[in-house]
Amino acid sequence: MVGTPGAGKSTLARQLAAALDVRHVELDDPFWAAGWQPEDPDTFLGAVARLLGGPAWIADGQYDSAVAAHADRAHAVVWVDPPLWVSLPRLVRRTLSRAWRREPMWSAGNTESWWHALGSQSVIWYALSVHRAQRRANEELFRRLAPLDVALIRVRRRPHADTLADVLRAAAAGRKGVHR
Repeated sequence: MVGTPGAGKSTLARQLAAALDVRHVELDDPFWAAGWQPEDPDTFLGAVARLLGGPAWIADGQYDSAVAAHADRAHAVVWVDPPLWVSLPRLVRRTLSRAWRREPMWSAGNTESWWHALGSQSVIWYALSVHRAQRRANEELFRRLAPLDVALIRVRRRPHADTLADVLRAAAAGRKGVHR
């Protein structure tokens, strides 16, 4: 599952994993080391390979190296692509809430601070700066995967998890298709 920050990737991935009774892998977990430092690229990709080693999983994250290494192993790639006016307020609420609660995130235990939430290194500013580039990257990803036996699903409005689970079951059964 790919998409820009705040698109709803992780929420939808958790719901789908529960509906399909499969492992949910949030790629932010192996990516972020302590102190908000990105993990070494080889270590990150090795961890992702181990996490995606089982027969069934739902992974979410917009990490080009992980997507490039593993997208062709998937039955489907879901691009969660709401308009910016939907994803940005969602991201702001989530980020400010995490900063307020100082909630530890992922196995590294990083927490959002007010500086992380509002400063120049904020995920909010990052989301604004990469929004168009990530959408272009996902368009290119879909073009690259189109000839393969991978269902390509682009959703602009958050679907009900059970409906999307039915689409993914059909993809896994070999009835490839694109659902928008």
